[in-house]
Amino acid sequence: MRAFRLAAAMPAATILWTTALPAHEAGDGSSAEIEEIVVTAAPLGDVLQPTGVFEGDRLLTDRAPTLGETLAAQPGVSSSYFGPASSRPIIRGLGGSQVIMLSDGISSLDAADVSADHAVTVEPLLAERIEIIRGPTTLLYGNSAAGGVVNVVDNRVPRQPAEQAIGGGIEVRADTASEERAAVARLDGGGGSFAWHLDAYTRDTEDVEINGFATADPDDREPDEEPGKLENSFSESDGYALGASWVGDRGYLGVAFSGYDTTYGIPGHSHEHGEEEHGDEEHAEEEGGPFIDMDQQRVDVRGEYAFNGEFLEAVKFSLGSNDYEHAEIEPSGEIGTLFENDAWQARVEAIHARFAGWRGALGLQVDDRDFFAEGEEAFLTPTETESLGLFAVEERDFDWGHAHVGGRVEFLEHDNQAFDTYDETSVSLAAGVDFELARGYTLRANLSRTERHPSAEELYASGPHLATGQFELGLAALGLDPEKEVSLNFDVRLSGGAERLRWDVSVFYNRVGDYIFQNLTGQVEDALPVAEYAQSDADFYGIEGEVSLLLGRIGGFQAELGFLGDFVYAELDDGRYLPRMPPLRLGAELMFSNDTLTTSLDVMWHSEQDNISSFRTDSYTMIDVSAVYHLPLAGPMLDLFLRGSNLADEPARRSTSFLAAYAPLPGRSLHAGARLRF
Repeated sequence: MRAFRLAAAMPAATILWTTALPAHEAGDGSSAEIEEIVVTAAPLGDVLQPTGVFEGDRLLTDRAPTLGETLAAQPGVSSSYFGPASSRPIIRGLGGSQVIMLSDGISSLDAADVSADHAVTVEPLLAERIEIIRGPTTLLYGNSAAGGVVNVVDNRVPRQPAEQAIGGGIEVRADTASEERAAVARLDGGGGSFAWHLDAYTRDTEDVEINGFATADPDDREPDEEPGKLENSFSESDGYALGASWVGDRGYLGVAFSGYDTTYGIPGHSHEHGEEEHGDEEHAEEEGGPFIDMDQQRVDVRGEYAFNGEFLEAVKFSLGSNDYEHAEIEPSGEIGTLFENDAWQARVEAIHARFAGWRGALGLQVDDRDFFAEGEEAFLTPTETESLGLFAVEERDFDWGHAHVGGRVEFLEHDNQAFDTYDETSVSLAAGVDFELARGYTLRANLSRTERHPSAEELYASGPHLATGQFELGLAALGLDPEKEVSLNFDVRLSGGAERLRWDVSVFYNRVGDYIFQNLTGQVEDALPVAEYAQSDADFYGIEGEVSLLLGRIGGFQAELGFLGDFVYAELDDGRYLPRMPPLRLGAELMFSNDTLTTSLDVMWHSEQDNISSFRTDSYTMIDVSAVYHLPLAGPMLDLFLRGSNLADEPARRSTSFLAAYAPLPGRSLHAGARLRF
């Protein structure tokens, strides 16, 4: 269900764009065969942690303008949803900097973790697939990944010789609720040892249609607020990438240049603006609200060399560097706040051959980030962050099963212009095992102890943060001595299957010492409620699972029935609830497929969420349908896809959103498109 598959990985593996049909789309149309998926973000085989791979038809139909909304229906994953143009994934109740966002294995290098209204600069339209990674392997990418890692695979730096002189695809799509119009094109080619890549995309949306009023509380509505529209929720996005590689028998060396540009409105009552005359800015005139103009220019260099020697198997390295800027522009057309985030990240991994039965990866990672903000909404003073991480992940087969261990030491320094420097070292360890309990039944268990440094905003926030509608004060700004978060996380996963039935269930418990959270004090400053960052021990626990039952062939189609559910509960030691936690969810899917057509009906019930300290949400049910038709042409392949979302036109709000009280989810919508692959 939901196209998730457990996967094995090898470090030198390469990825092709979806010019070939996934396994469940080919052959006799049966979905009983589980294909092997290469997880590019993991350097070793037999990845033990729950690893979700989202791709194929599901990625084609469920792709949304943001990563958060693209993944929001996956088990254990929700979305921060700061309107339709900005949202990050939330995994098992953890979000922000606790979920690391990667673009082909390197940080997204943006400022999305600083504020909920900042978009992630990774474009879902370009994703070949999206990987969700938890467990010991997350230590390869940072001690802060207590929630997990999301890696978007786009293959902008080719890793293998071109299969043909030129190939690729063109895709167009449209949506009724947002009046979305989007197009993306991709070309790949080369000859001999030279391979190249080119892509470009554009997207344009208008204010989103909703059911009812945007503002939940009638007493809080503006007199002129009208139902049916989420005002100031428009967006425009454009981007491109050009990559090239030299590929030899033992490895490759490549570089890619890419650009990302987006303009989007900031919906909700988080920005209070008086009646102002519109300036000359086009969107200020048309939309009458504040908006963000964001731009990122990025360079990526990657390489790998296979030794095939007695000690070293391969060495991989990657470097990403960006020039990032975004302006929050007032309805008058004036720049209210300017943000700059110049950052780079470099990684080296050495995969060693088996030693005393163990095979693994050793490496280091260096990060440098220079964050600057000025203007009336600059709630965070300029901060330079530098870090050095040393990591190792090892694996070994035993007679009884498989073991996997990992460790990371990270040295981090936050240098802020207004407050004391934070300079600390964190140490994290993790281990996992898997073994077959009986034929067809596999048990996986992961145990980790991770230390997370406070982020810059958790330390140094000091002032009105109008995006979240709060006056925020960080730990250092309050004169407190910040402590590292120490998370003790235990995860058990049991999976099984027979000829027609497959199932998978995970339970987890996460004990977080000195958990950092926002505490609403009840005080008011600058007409905004005061939110102070605080620390206290907290407990997270929950369950998630999937069941898939093959019903057999019905009228020339293979029929499959699936169920999924997830639940997370979190509270502080003193019994207080935490803000913005996802609710209990239960869902069902009925799918019919053959060689050319796949259709599905999805029903997902979200319970009410009142076990939180933020805005409490009512229950709602989402009913979606989708269809993908693969039409072979004389050489190329044409994919036609259709999705109907929220068919019952439910007035739904995400409990995980800062804007839950002011920005409901879109109403009934029809999404359609076509993709030509050649």
